[in-house]
Amino acid sequence: MKPLDSDTDPPVVGPFELLARLGAGGMGVAYLARRIPLAGLPDELAAAYHLVEPDEGADAAESGLAVVKMIQPHLLDQAQARERFAMEIDAVRAVVSDRVPALVAADPEAGEPWFAMDYIAGPDLHTMVKKSGTFAVGPYAALGLALVDALRAIHGTGLLHRDLKPSNVVLGPDGPVVLDFGLAVLVERQSSQALTKTGDRMGTRPYMPLEQLRDTKHVKEPADVYALGATLFFALTGRPPYPDVPLPSSPKWDGIDTTFLPLLAQILVAAPGQRPKLDAVETSLLTLLAEADLTPELATEQLRTLVGTCGLVPELPQGALADHADPAVRDLAQKAVDEGAAPDAPWGEGAANDLSDGGAGFFGIVDTDEIERAEDAAAEAAVPGGYTPTVVDAPEAQPAEPAPPPEPADATPQAEPKPTPATSYPLQPPRQAEGPPPPVPPPAPPRGALRVAERLRRAYAHSRDL
Repeated sequence: MKPLDSDTDPPVVGPFELLARLGAGGMGVAYLARRIPLAGLPDELAAAYHLVEPDEGADAAESGLAVVKMIQPHLLDQAQARERFAMEIDAVRAVVSDRVPALVAADPEAGEPWFAMDYIAGPDLHTMVKKSGTFAVGPYAALGLALVDALRAIHGTGLLHRDLKPSNVVLGPDGPVVLDFGLAVLVERQSSQALTKTGDRMGTRPYMPLEQLRDTKHVKEPADVYALGATLFFALTGRPPYPDVPLPSSPKWDGIDTTFLPLLAQILVAAPGQRPKLDAVETSLLTLLAEADLTPELATEQLRTLVGTCGLVPELPQGALADHADPAVRDLAQKAVDEGAAPDAPWGEGAANDLSDGGAGFFGIVDTDEIERAEDAAAEAAVPGGYTPTVVDAPEAQPAEPAPPPEPADATPQAEPKPTPATSYPLQPPRQAEGPPPPVPPPAPPRGALRVAERLRRAYAHSRDL
């Protein structure tokens, strides 16, 4: 993590306070953030943000943390980059699995698009292996089984990941989680809709198969299976199967125990049709555990212990787990909501300068993508909303009404009507005092019911067209 740059990094995005910069890639930049508890957030604004309330059973402090990803500023004027970023949001929303972070909120239509997902507290696999060493049988198999579960969930929604690699696998407290859907694509996407063109080369070369190096657009599920095998190869050796690009010949098996060779030798082959299915990979991993007299539960516990004792879990910025946002940030965001604007409205007009002296200290960690590019000389940059209040037009001028006839001299004087206040939006006609009282609006649905409905929506949101 790195401290925010007050000149380039916004203090607030949507209803989230940004705390630190986590890293950047070819498509976007990611921040550690926490939810700002705003009173009176309108339902329509929460809906526009696709805002999901945290589960009741979740820890209050931890559930307030999120990762906010934004599109790179220099790509904001590129329609294709915006479309690909929106596709990434759709992919994260569609995949519902413990092995993929859940989408918390998003605004893909904003001037500076963004989305927020669960924060996973743990080191990525690349950092773990480079600084703590390679994996033994138990952690290796537990990692492999988790990646099988992740890819099974991703493929089950009709998606391909296309960029599975060690730095996109975070070893969280509940097991490995797969990140970064910047290159995810619908398997059945028509050529007329596709952003990736025939012959495009996208992904990370040391972890992609030969067919993806030649033509990224037309790869299928075996490409992700290959990336899974290449990631497991790294967990055993600390290096990818090939130093730069995949080759039609077998990788060098130096330093790999013969126990692991049968599975890896089946996966890391040039012909996609010869690679095993995910179910076969799972069976091989379970057989490996049985031969080592281990169960999946014991292997998972070994991996959890390894991660918990490595000392590589990123240290959070001071005050990140406080139960309240920075007072200055919260007050400005709350003021925006009270005035009918979006929480991120104030930041475009110099309000960030009011916060230049605020915030806590930050702890820095290394950008793993940068390490991967330097050490492997192989990372290829992947090419892979705020709320806008509705402007209500002022009512058109009406023709002048004829003057009323003069009242008789003996008529009882009538009280003059009070003038209607001038507004920038049309008002409803004043309600007459007489008559039945206005109907009482139905009560809002319980928050718990809204959460259940949101989970169901996410579970069935398998495409952005739903």
